[in-house]
Amino acid sequence: MKKKLFILSLLFVAFSGSAQYTIVDGDGNTFVDGDIVAYNTVAFPDAELEFFVTNNGAAPINMRIDFVSAVNAATPTGFQLCFGNCYFDIEVGDSVPPGLDYINISAGETTGIGNHFYGDYAGNGIDVIDYVFRFYETDAAGVDIGNALSFTYRYDPLLGTDDVNKLNVKINATVVSESLSIETIEDLDVIVYDLQGRVVKSVQLGIGSQEINMSDLSSQMYLLHFQNDRGVSYTAKVVVK
Repeated sequence: MKKKLFILSLLFVAFSGSAQYTIVDGDGNTFVDGDIVAYNTVAFPDAELEFFVTNNGAAPINMRIDFVSAVNAATPTGFQLCFGNCYFDIEVGDSVPPGLDYINISAGETTGIGNHFYGDYAGNGIDVIDYVFRFYETDAAGVDIGNALSFTYRYDPLLGTDDVNKLNVKINATVVSESLSIETIEDLDVIVYDLQGRVVKSVQLGIGSQEINMSDLSSQMYLLHFQNDRGVSYTAKVVVK
């Protein structure tokens, strides 16, 4: 079982304004720079984090993933990352694909099934184990050109079953022109992002039926991140027409 956490801080860095891709997990949750995906198990496939990369632009892109850092991990890590091919026991500093290779994604296309992150190290059964990864674009020579998105894959042995439950949020319509109607059973913080990862609106919702004014936003798709005071979050897409 798992939960996806969205953690904000004063040092939060939004996804680059020039990025032209989005990443979702196997449940359809959209990744935002700084996300944490936490598991309370290392069993496969329960702790497998599937992902899909979509090229939203009009030109092909080349994608890679860096293994940035690890806390309380084993040596060798035993961590598995599949992106095009599967790589085992990857270490901090490794890039996938290795060398100057990359995964080319055509305009408007999404990567297929089989790409995932998975860690099987349980540690001492108490300490949190973190693995930080960075998605980014490269040029035709495999050189980093930025547009990066980082996230943390976490094993938290003390993560309770109750913490895993998703938020109970109902969006009454996902295509709107004036206002977005939402129903919730708890107080929530909501951050609205455009597809370039820029924060365009931030509101707080109370219990019951709520309205978010969207009339001041341009006509396009937006990502909504809902989060409660326990750190549990939910991501949804809406279109302003």
